[in-house]
Amino acid sequence: MKDEDANMTTCATATLELGIDIGQLESAFQLDAPFTVSGFLQRMGRTGRRGNPPEMHFVMREEHPESRAMLPDLIAWPLLQGIALVQLYLEEKWVEPPRTNRLPYSLLYHQTMSTLASSGEMTPAELASRVLGLAYFHNVSQDDYRVLLRHLLKTDHIERTPAGGLIVGMAGERVVNNYKFYAVFQDNEEFSVHSKSEELGTIVKPPPVGDKIAIAGRVWVVEDVDPKRHQVYCHEVKGRIPAFFGDVAGDIHPKILQRMRKVLNETKMYPYLQGNAQARLTQMRDTAHVAGLPANQLVNLGGNMWAFFPWTGSYTFLALERLLRIKCADRLNLRGFNSSRPYFMEFAMDCSADEFFQIIQEEANKDFPTLDLLFPNEVPTFDKYDVYLPDELVRKEFTDSVLDVAGMKRLVTQMAHDYQQSQSQN
Repeated sequence: MKDEDANMTTCATATLELGIDIGQLESAFQLDAPFTVSGFLQRMGRTGRRGNPPEMHFVMREEHPESRAMLPDLIAWPLLQGIALVQLYLEEKWVEPPRTNRLPYSLLYHQTMSTLASSGEMTPAELASRVLGLAYFHNVSQDDYRVLLRHLLKTDHIERTPAGGLIVGMAGERVVNNYKFYAVFQDNEEFSVHSKSEELGTIVKPPPVGDKIAIAGRVWVVEDVDPKRHQVYCHEVKGRIPAFFGDVAGDIHPKILQRMRKVLNETKMYPYLQGNAQARLTQMRDTAHVAGLPANQLVNLGGNMWAFFPWTGSYTFLALERLLRIKCADRLNLRGFNSSRPYFMEFAMDCSADEFFQIIQEEANKDFPTLDLLFPNEVPTFDKYDVYLPDELVRKEFTDSVLDVAGMKRLVTQMAHDYQQSQSQN
């Protein structure tokens, strides 16, 4: 790659996205669309480093839909997403803002252990003052930190000296002395996948219980995840795979989905699209408008089957999905639920569109604790050191920092208002 006289093609993951100056790189090719404007700009920025203009291509390949495919499967979601990313930057120079006000308990564990490892014995008050004084932990309460320290004492990650101070414990020594400890980011650790007595293969970073994975050419639903043994247990189902929430790739901002909706609704063509992409976009717009998209967010697919298009980002979408499955399922008689995050949901229900929007608005307007949006016994670990945290902090971090419950409530109110307004105009 350093030889500027050699013609070469390099295939890579997102590894080469940041901080790499390759030199005379002429073009970057992206399979499907990136998930963020910032990722798109970073990847395009690998080119054009020696006075040449930056150049990037999105390469998208679709399987031909089956003859009886439902509406959501007829929409080229990667194409819509790629256009939205480009248009947001061309029109507004918009890039995703950083997410603030998080509860970074995984990083809190890391900083606690690294502080004790480097400074030696400290009183609980000295340790709390040193760690919680860091700006990134401004949302972490003293009570939450006490919960963490008690758990670490119980699990021998830290221990109390006869003088009452705290030091790194035996279990903690094995963590902090590992060469991987000072890398805060998640490692790619393989999990073996099992169905009954059969081992199916391995995956990296398994999804939460209830989500789907594709392995051995088939689709499986996750029944249980054992992070200590690095094992995933599942059973086979029919269907296809939704975009797994929880990985960086699935972190899509609401503004991108809103621009995707606008792309579907407007009639103009974009000069950077090649012929096949222009034809596919025209076909997709025609199909959508015949079905009532994108004006209608709830579309009947025939009988009791419905498709729901929230047009929002990953974290609001996930909160809305859980509102439907946990809070509204009984009232809607919801069944056959399938989610392709963050694009659409498909399900059967015994309600009309009027009743659907009324019920979800009533449930969203209730004053319920965010922990209600967890499934029974669910401990949704996502960050590197979550496995060392007490379950109550992992649950709290997920519901208060990952799920955008406030955004979901605003979205439901807006969707219900838009639906009522559209009905009054008909």
